[in-house]
Amino acid sequence: MKTPVILAAFAFISLLPPAFGEQPLDAKAYAHQIVSNHGGADKLLRIFKFSETYYMGGDLTKKGTDRTSMIQPPNLWYVGKTERVSNSGKGSVCQDIWMWTLAPLIDPNTKLEIVPDIDVEGKLAHGLRVSGTIEPSITAFFDANTEDLVRIDWRAQVFTFSNPVEVDGTRVPSKCVLLGKDGKERIRTELRSIERLQNLPADLPKPGE
Repeated sequence: MKTPVILAAFAFISLLPPAFGEQPLDAKAYAHQIVSNHGGADKLLRIFKFSETYYMGGDLTKKGTDRTSMIQPPNLWYVGKTERVSNSGKGSVCQDIWMWTLAPLIDPNTKLEIVPDIDVEGKLAHGLRVSGTIEPSITAFFDANTEDLVRIDWRAQVFTFSNPVEVDGTRVPSKCVLLGKDGKERIRTELRSIERLQNLPADLPKPGE
């Protein structure tokens, strides 16, 4: 009897990623598929330290600025012992980095919606609108073939990501170019090192201190 074999084949096919050029039909299932392809929920970065070099205004002829941060998104971002989220007065300053970790995709309070595909640097990208846990909502785009994050549209700005790197069982982009509301390049960043932390150092000031 061949029916069980046929059913098994269909079950296997249903677990495969969407074919290149085929838009996902279910937002939640696609989000979980992306996370699974990046090591699973347990491997996503939750608390971490990273060093980066950033270039303001897109002028790569000038020397970049090095910065080391310790982050527990979506609310805590320390540069040295300065907590950026509360001290800048911008409570959402950390949420784009939270999206970069992919963790909002599996937060139980996140709302997800499929958006139309776009082209990102010559490659097809599937889109998800992420809201509920991030307001205003972020639209995130993922390479249709690799499922790596390649772009975020947020607050009338565009973040383009590239060069994914493996980090302790997961994968994150190592380069970002940010275009402002006027379409001009505001900042370009390059990740130099990153490590997972169990906890933030105890001597860091609490938000607002």
